Amino acid sequence: MASLNSVLLGLFSILFLFSCPSHSKVTTTHPLKGGSTNYTSTAIIGFVFCKSCKFRGYNSNMDASPITGAIVRVTCYYSTRNPVSMAITTGKNGFFYLIWPNVVKFSPKKCRAYLGWSPFSFCKLPIYQNNSISAPIEFNGVRNVTRGLQAVYSAGVLLYGPTSNNTLCHVP
Repeated sequence: MASLNSVLLGLFSILFLFSCPSHSKVTTTHPLKGGSTNYTSTAIIGFVFCKSCKFRGYNSNMDASPITGAIVRVTCYYSTRNPVSMAITTGKNGFFYLIWPNVVKFSPKKCRAYLGWSPFSFCKLPIYQNNSISAPIEFNGVRNVTRGLQAVYSAGVLLYGPTSNNTLCHVP
């Protein structure tokens, strides 16, 4: 009898908890599958570096230097016939920050980042990571912007390498 009372007490406790109004507000900044998001804009960020070349901004951990003026292309394959593509030029420290125009349609799993062009004749050979000619776009975080929330995705670090075995790794 005592075990029946404890089972009934447990059931009433659970029912009571579920019937009480919740005072906590649950929000999400990740898109829901099949639905719209609460983002007002979407950005894709990343870096372009020259591997094995030591010039301004050299990063010893990566053995690479940033490339200012490189072109990166982001392409989203929403359909096989009409992929959507945008290009951007890297700024200081090889950084790029691309605002994607269609927030509702953006799907990182269908998008890839590609190296487009290097301004350095001595560092134009794309270095592909994980045997892929492109980089995946992955969720990086959310930031507050003037008009609401911005979803920030990252393409990571894209690399070029020297075009030959020479050591002409200097900025003209």
